[in-house]
Amino acid sequence: MGNRKVLFPTSLILSGLSSIVGMLPFVFVWLIVGNLLNKDFTHAFESINYYAMWAFGTAVGGVLLYFVALTLSHLAAFRVETNMRRESMKKIIRMPLGFFDENTSGRIRKIIDENVSITHGFLAHQVPDLAATILMPLIATVLIFVFDWRLGLACLIPVIFSLGIIISMMGGKGQKFMQEYMNSLEKMNTEAVEYVRGIPVVKIFQQTVYSFKNFHSSILSYRNMVIEYTRLWEKPMSFYVVIIHGFAYILKSASR
Repeated sequence: MGNRKVLFPTSLILSGLSSIVGMLPFVFVWLIVGNLLNKDFTHAFESINYYAMWAFGTAVGGVLLYFVALTLSHLAAFRVETNMRRESMKKIIRMPLGFFDENTSGRIRKIIDENVSITHGFLAHQVPDLAATILMPLIATVLIFVFDWRLGLACLIPVIFSLGIIISMMGGKGQKFMQEYMNSLEKMNTEAVEYVRGIPVVKIFQQTVYSFKNFHSSILSYRNMVIEYTRLWEKPMSFYVVIIHGFAYILKSASR
């Protein structure tokens, strides 16, 4: 990141603050509803107007904080992407010819072009969002217990079950399939770059995709991997969706 290192932690802090500020409008809406239910509307108008202004201000403030956070993270990520491409090209120039015999040009080009762009996306979007993702469930849990502790305990039940399902999906056999799936996807993308670069030859000699045996075999391997991967998660994902979305009906029935 060079001289932009300070921008990245600042982006994480602002992203976390945006998640906190973004939850405040729900608090003010709750206060407005409480005033409407517990007081006469004529006497509660001033407090309702006050809370409404704060709800609007915090909503706008959360968006602005998130915008600034992403701006800073993008500035840092662009510097990382530029430096990674520059250093990669310097290293490739110094590599011996045997390196290019063992590694295809499609794989090298994919690493420099696509993988560096993935790094940019991870630093610019996913890491700042991770800071907000960690804070938001904690804040939401606290607010639920503040509003109604019985409702908070009830809402934790589907969360615990869903976490157990996700852990079972991502661990053991699922983790092995995930690794094989990503390796198969990377191989297919690498061979696809080679195929695209060879399209002029395909047109001249009127060949088909089957002439690129590595590309064709990588497509078949990826297809088989995706089918197995989908079947592996079919039932657990169905249970996860039912628990998360169906628990609202249980709460509604219990409230009656």
